[in-house]
Amino acid sequence: MSIVDSFNAFTKTLLGVGIVDAWKQAPQTKEASQKAAQLAQNKHLREAVIIAEKALAVWSRKPGFWERLICQLLLGQLLDNLTQQLKQWRYQVAEVDKLAANAKTLLKQDTGDPLEAQALANAIALYQRCTKILHDDRISRLISQYQQELQRRQQFLTLVTQGQSQAENRFYKNAIAVYREAEKLYSTESLQQAIAASVAQIQQEEIYDIAFEKAQQAQSEGRLQGAIALLKNALTNFSRSDGLDLLQQLQQTLKGKEQFRQGLAAEKAGDFKAAASLYKNAKLLLPNSTYCQIRLALVAIKTQAWAIALNHLEAIPGEQAAYLRGFAYAQQEDLQVAYKEWLGLTTTNIAKQREIIKNLSQRQRLLRLQNIEQLVKAENWQNAKTESTEFIQKFGSDPLVEKNLNEHIQPRLEVEVWQEKNWRIIADKAEEAWILQPNITTLHNWAIANYYLAKTDPLKLLNVIISFSTALANITEDPSLQDVPWLENKPVDFSSVSLELKRRIAALIDTWKDKNIQEYFNLRDWYRLELVSLNLMGEPSQWGMKIKDVFITPSCYQQYLTEWQGSYNNRINAHQKILNSLYTNWGLAMAACLEGDYQRAIQLKPSTTDNSDIAAFAQKFVAYHEGCYQLQQQKWQKAIIPLKQAKPEIKTSNDWQQEIDRLCGLQRQIISEFQEHLEFAKFWYDLLESRDARSYLAEYKAEQIREQIANEQISSEIALRELQKIKEIDNQNPIVIDLIKRIEFNQELELIDNLLKNNKFEEAVQRAKKSQHQRIRSIVSDICVEILIKGFQNRDLGFEDIYQLGYWAYELCPDDPNVQEVYRFSQELKDIQNLMKCDRFDEAVHRAKYSQHNSIRHYVADFFIKTLLKGIQNRDLSFDLIQQLGRWSYELCPDEPAFQEIYHSLKIR
Repeated sequence: MSIVDSFNAFTKTLLGVGIVDAWKQAPQTKEASQKAAQLAQNKHLREAVIIAEKALAVWSRKPGFWERLICQLLLGQLLDNLTQQLKQWRYQVAEVDKLAANAKTLLKQDTGDPLEAQALANAIALYQRCTKILHDDRISRLISQYQQELQRRQQFLTLVTQGQSQAENRFYKNAIAVYREAEKLYSTESLQQAIAASVAQIQQEEIYDIAFEKAQQAQSEGRLQGAIALLKNALTNFSRSDGLDLLQQLQQTLKGKEQFRQGLAAEKAGDFKAAASLYKNAKLLLPNSTYCQIRLALVAIKTQAWAIALNHLEAIPGEQAAYLRGFAYAQQEDLQVAYKEWLGLTTTNIAKQREIIKNLSQRQRLLRLQNIEQLVKAENWQNAKTESTEFIQKFGSDPLVEKNLNEHIQPRLEVEVWQEKNWRIIADKAEEAWILQPNITTLHNWAIANYYLAKTDPLKLLNVIISFSTALANITEDPSLQDVPWLENKPVDFSSVSLELKRRIAALIDTWKDKNIQEYFNLRDWYRLELVSLNLMGEPSQWGMKIKDVFITPSCYQQYLTEWQGSYNNRINAHQKILNSLYTNWGLAMAACLEGDYQRAIQLKPSTTDNSDIAAFAQKFVAYHEGCYQLQQQKWQKAIIPLKQAKPEIKTSNDWQQEIDRLCGLQRQIISEFQEHLEFAKFWYDLLESRDARSYLAEYKAEQIREQIANEQISSEIALRELQKIKEIDNQNPIVIDLIKRIEFNQELELIDNLLKNNKFEEAVQRAKKSQHQRIRSIVSDICVEILIKGFQNRDLGFEDIYQLGYWAYELCPDDPNVQEVYRFSQELKDIQNLMKCDRFDEAVHRAKYSQHNSIRHYVADFFIKTLLKGIQNRDLSFDLIQQLGRWSYELCPDEPAFQEIYHSLKIR
């Protein structure tokens, strides 16, 4: 034997482990551990378990002190970690085996019926759960196999359902075709019965199909009565939906034709009212209503109801309809339109009439122009304007007339009005011109008129606010400010002009403060809306609503919404939600919010709103600020409804969320009642689910459960379930985690206590080993030590019991110095017992004699004496053996008083 082998054998005898063997095995164990971990990471858990078990098998399952120390030096915590990993992998493998077994059970329950797929689907789901835990080619193949089967069954079910639907509707040929497709997948008895049932109906269906086709042919030839008779006879023996639909259509058409015939008779008799009613009824019944509409138009023409006639003829194609439309327009002296209608007609008789209309139209136009000229010469400007406007409406755009109207007639009318200085009339006329022709000039005139009118009639101040604000939005485009003579070609300071105009408006509004405070508030609200809007539109204005080339403010937009409907040009970017919202009926409330006047904003909320996205945003914007205002006033209950309304927008804004968190944090500080804390926390969490809200709600819900446990209102099991739900709210909350640990600790302690009371000591130790609470392990470890010490002192425990208790205590608390000392003590007794079991009593006595624990010498000596006395009593030991036991005891405890008489009788001393 080499020196290395001798050293290895010596250390194995002395320390319980061969150092050389351990040194050689350590790298292999490390490599195996790494390989197992890699396999587990790739879900090859079965292979990982095998490798880990082989790696751990070469090391002691219950190592002694020296073996543990050597393993610690060579491998660190690798063995402990690998042991824990192996437990986890085994658990996962067992879980997969359990799932696979359940799946197999479900598959056994599957009868193979292609119309039943639930068991198969459930089994596939279980196998898929297996693959999420563990990689197994066999399971993957089973999934693929059963998925294909499931798809076939689902396809079969779909086809059978379609076939049944066709058969139920008596389309038996179609049903058979679908059933045949299903038969390719599965041929079942029920399917064959369904096919046979459909085949039995084929002859009837074919007879019906022939009759149905003949009825359609008769319909196309206009033989409605014959078609109806055919269908009725066919449906008597074979009723089907398409035949019933066609029969209803034929009957309606027949009835419609009868109504139309009666209408012709009534029209011929001059009873136009009855004719119109009959034509309208026929129109509802006949598939093609064109003839009915033309007859209705002819009745209207005969009664000179030209507008009604045109309404009936609208969008009707054909020359007859075009001729009748032209005739109706001509009767209304709308000759130009009549000429256009007749322009495309090809009949020879119409050419002469068309030429007459053309000549009449030109003559009419010439007379109108002469009339305008005479009115201008007579300086009858108002009538000249009216006549010019009507001319353009009747004959279309004419450059000469339009120029005369805009450059001569309209300016003279305006001059006359302004010269009279009747500001009410001037303002009304200026507003009328602004509405009809919105541009910078009409806006300028309207604003000036409103300003002077407000000086004499303060009730018109709102128009000043609207017109001046709109003028400010377009100030850089005002031609009156482009070339001011007294500035000597210097540019106009638009900022100064804007400030001066704003100062004047504010001064006019302030005059109401002492007259009528309510009106003052109202004017101030509108002016605030305009100022906020102007700031967002830019200086000069770049964004906002436009009418033609003029930017208009929200107040102006709202005032003339009806007049300019559909003419607006939205020049606001999609992301400019606030500016866009100011143009809704929420504008006043939004402006108040933007200026921090939340109380007034609440009062200004509109009672109704439209369903547009921008109005919805505005509503949520105001609701958010209302909610914040109520939180500032420490009235959180009043904030619930508005903040819930604003929740979708709050979710998109970090600033809003932070502000609500801040306000809720302040609100929380002034609440004193526990129940109110709980309700407020729930509201805060439902609104934001922020970190603070989660923590707050979890804290008070946990406190509620703590009180229920203290009052014995709920069991610890229910409390734990509720706390796990609370943990989903805030999984890092220290209060919740601490309470869960306390309840789990008490549960485990109670369970272990019951096991100990029922003498299930080993089970109690195993429970404690699995516990996540170190205190549980410490308590059970202390119990083990206590029983060991008392049993040792009273000599109630044997070698095995002492060793087992010491080992359990060490397993539970391996880092406790006192436990380590007890474990070494019990290990030493175990070694002595092992020597005695191997009939190496001299070595055992030598080990006990030189033990550092005197109590071990006394215990072993006492063991020899007890064995000696029992042998004497039972007479089953020889005298030499008895004397040998006495000598060993004497060697260990020569001076023990209790043993002296025995020593003397055996003549050992």
